[in-house]
This record gives sequence, C-alpha cells and structure tokens, in this order.
Amino acid sequence: MTYRTTPSSRTAIEELHSGAMNVTIIGVILGKTDPKGFQNRKSPEKERFTFDFVLRDSPNYFINVECWGDDIFIHNLSRSFRIGEVEVKVQNPLVRTKDIEQDEKFRPWTPSPYKLTLSENHSAVALCSGEEGSSMMPLLHLPTKESHDYYTLSDILANGQNLQGEVINILVGVRTVSEPKAFVTKDNRPGQNCDVILFDETVNSFHFVLWNKEAIQLAQTWEPRKTVIFAADVKVSFDKYRQSMVATAISKTIITTNPNTQEAQLLFTYANDYFAAGNFEEDISPEGLKTLDFNTIKDVFTIEQMKEKEVSLRASESPVPVWGVACMFVSMLNVDDSAGKVMRVRCSLCNCSVDPYSQVCTNDNCDATLLNNTVTVRTFEMQMEIADYTGSLNNCWVTGAVAEKMLGCTVDAFSQMTDVQKTELKWRVLLERCKIYFKQISNHIFQTGRRLFCIILDFVSYSTKNGSTGHA
Repeated sequence: MTYRTTPSSRTAIEELHSGAMNVTIIGVILGKTDPKGFQNRKSPEKERFTFDFVLRDSPNYFINVECWGDDIFIHNLSRSFRIGEVEVKVQNPLVRTKDIEQDEKFRPWTPSPYKLTLSENHSAVALCSGEEGSSMMPLLHLPTKESHDYYTLSDILANGQNLQGEVINILVGVRTVSEPKAFVTKDNRPGQNCDVILFDETVNSFHFVLWNKEAIQLAQTWEPRKTVIFAADVKVSFDKYRQSMVATAISKTIITTNPNTQEAQLLFTYANDYFAAGNFEEDISPEGLKTLDFNTIKDVFTIEQMKEKEVSLRASESPVPVWGVACMFVSMLNVDDSAGKVMRVRCSLCNCSVDPYSQVCTNDNCDATLLNNTVTVRTFEMQMEIADYTGSLNNCWVTGAVAEKMLGCTVDAFSQMTDVQKTELKWRVLLERCKIYFKQISNHIFQTGRRLFCIILDFVSYSTKNGSTGHA
C-alpha cells in the first residue's frame, strides 16, 4: 500500500543488521527497475511480480530494495514513485545479508552489506511529506562511485573493442535526447528504448542507449546542453550498425543527474562556454540524424513566417530552437568562393575547429591537443540564401553530410574540382525547387550570427497555395 505520512522515528541504513525488526527507513530513490513477472513455484498457474529500487538516506549509505507481490500490487507500487522525484518511507522490510556475488551481479553496487525485501502483506511504502523528505533532495546529486572514477569518451573510443562488454562509469553532458520508441519483444511484451547523444571535453557525439522505462522517463527530464550526468556501471560495446562504441544502461546502472562534484562543475562550465562560442556550429552529425524522427517535424513555414519566428526568438530570454520544413529554392550559394569559406578542417576526435596554421585542435581539453597529435577531417560549411514567393532569407548554412548530398559529391572530390567545375556545380543547384528540413535559432546565441541550419535538403517538385505547401 502507498500513502502519505508525517515525520516519525526512523532507522538509518548505516545502523541496519540482519533480522532487524520494525524498521522504518526514509530516503531518496536513486534507481529503479521495471516490474517483471515470474511463474509462481507454489501455484504454477499464477505469476509473482517484482521490481527493485535503490534507497539512499545519507551521502555514504544506500541499499538495494526488492519488492514482491501480485500483478496489481507491484504495478501500483511501481507507479507511485519515480527515480529522483520523491523521497519514500519504507516500513517493516525484511533485512537480510546480501550475497555479494549474486545480489550485485544484476543489481547496483551498494556500500551496505544488507538488502531489504518488501512483501505485499507485511511491508509498506509511503510518500514523505513536508520537511521530512525535502532535506534529503541533495542526496540525489551525489554519485554512487568516486567522482574521479570514470572514463572519458575518448578513452572509450581509443580502447575500442578492448572494452567490449565491460562495465564502467562515465561523466558526460547531454547533447540530445530522442523520443522513446515503442517495440514488441519476441514473446509479445511491449518495450521502449531511447537514444541519448552524449559529449564531454574530448568527444562531440557518443551514443547512450536506454531500455528501462524508468531510465527513459528520467532522461526525458534532461535539458540538452544544460545537463551533466554521472552514470555508474554502464555497459560499453561495439555497435555494428553504428560502427562505433556505445554505452548501454543495464540493471546495475545508477544515473546521477547534475552531480554536485568539482569534476561535473568543470564539465558544465566547459559546455556552457563551448556552446555559447558556437564551436558545434549546430551541425547535425550523421549519428544525430539517425536518432532524429523527421515524421515529428510537421510545421511548414514560408520565408515570411521564418522571419516572424526569428523576431520572437530574439525577444525571448531563453529561446527554444524551431524545427520546421519549408519548400523553396536556393537563391545564393557560395560554392565557388575561396576554400576557406566553403570547407572547414576539424579534429576527427572532438569535431572542433583546427587552427589553419598550426594544424592543432583548438579544444584545449581534447586528447589530440594534449598529445600534439591532431588527426583532421575536412567538412563542408557553406553559406546560402533561400527564397520563396514571400521573400528571401540569407545567412543560412548547409554543412557536413547534408551539403555532400545536395552537391552530389564528397569534400575530397570537390577539392579536386577546377573553378569552372565548381561554378557549373553551383548552377545545377541554384533556383532548383527543394524541400528543406531546418533548425532555426536566435542569431544572438552564436557569435557567427548564423540563423538557420539545414538538416535535410531534397530537390523535389512542389506547389504552393495561400501559404500552404504540398509535395508531389
């Protein structure tokens, strides 16, 4: 049963002993698994259900709690609280010594030598009220492992498949969080997954995959580019589809949002400065495009409407980027300009700009800079102007793989072209009707003044009527 309660005596996790009776513990929820069912050995025709959570009541002590009961009890109990949202009172649990090898094989590591078991008939979980719980909220921002015990993302990439299947800790910033995607398992059970793009001082983009509904709900609260997480015990492996190392949250994983540590504060400061300076240039990487659901981008804009939206973005203290789709044509493209205005050299490790004279990565925290061993890649970064029957919009940018698709050639092939060939290429693009998926930002966010970034550009036939668009 779940109910609200008022302050009363409690037992500290640190004071527990095996077989302790009449125990009441109040703490915050660090982690939680999804409910699952098992065949009841005593009654094979029935299922028993269970889920686990991790309870913390002090900086140094937290404990695993397992809950058992029937379908209705377990699902109602699970729905009554989430990771990081509330503090709960656990009443009359069974206190048992844990089997370290078995209990921590699939559950989070905890410093307590015990575990708690809640039963439907003898135990209760209550939501705390008032000051009883709020004083514990800072505990949610303390990592469950030493704050310096983590791999950088470049460490993971450098070790590659030598880390295959290893369970490690990471301290990272959140770049993007995808919408949860539903699926059905082979045994016809519903499930979800969510792809989070991470970054740190050393790597621009790294995939973190969530399968647990509780972790997915937590991820939906993260504000991209303004959230730092410490993820303890994530599994790293090589993803054949992405051809890269990825991290996956497993049943052992505990995620601390915005940790209160010096290391996390340094990463947060780095992210603020880095994004404010426009170093990411809002370029959508191929990895990012894979997680972007274009079916969710349905708002159709004309140039006039884009300009109106730009005014509102400028007026906002916290402008939210606008995603949209437009049907128009390219009226200006500087593809035959000097190479420095069409292509940019970037560090292959962190995707930052490379100094054109020293050929060294401009990111002081990048391992390539520290080792004086920068490996560079060239990428398109071109300014263009787009137009439709309502007007024109300049200072728009097309970069990376999107530019390659638009031009029909790679950066390397383009660099070998003569000026005449580049001019011919430009005229194949100019004044062609196209469908553009775009991201529009406030141009005071970036020192470059860039206003709109094309994330997909396809040449198509289209018609317009009264400001609406339809595609053939």
